[in-house]
Amino acid sequence: MNGMADDVTPDEETAKVFEKYRRHLKAERDLRPDMMARALELLRAGMGTRTLADLTGKTDETFRTLARKHGIEPPAEYRSRSEQAKRRASGEAQ
Repeated sequence: MNGMADDVTPDEETAKVFEKYRRHLKAERDLRPDMMARALELLRAGMGTRTLADLTGKTDETFRTLARKHGIEPPAEYRSRSEQAKRRASGEAQ
């Protein structure tokens, strides 16, 4: 039988792993608002999104999205790469 069954239960070790995961997930959800508020402060102070990603384990995109949402300009080196890519895409000379 390949279908799902309601009478299947995990072994004790698997149940422990699942419970540990649930606790960690809840802790992450509880910490996220404070972490994001602090990250926003650091973005406003000029910290880069890659640094925040390295410090938190979140993705760079998480903090780029947060920055854009709050009108924070990307660092100059990111803007220049972005502008160069746009020019290449449009066929303009660099």
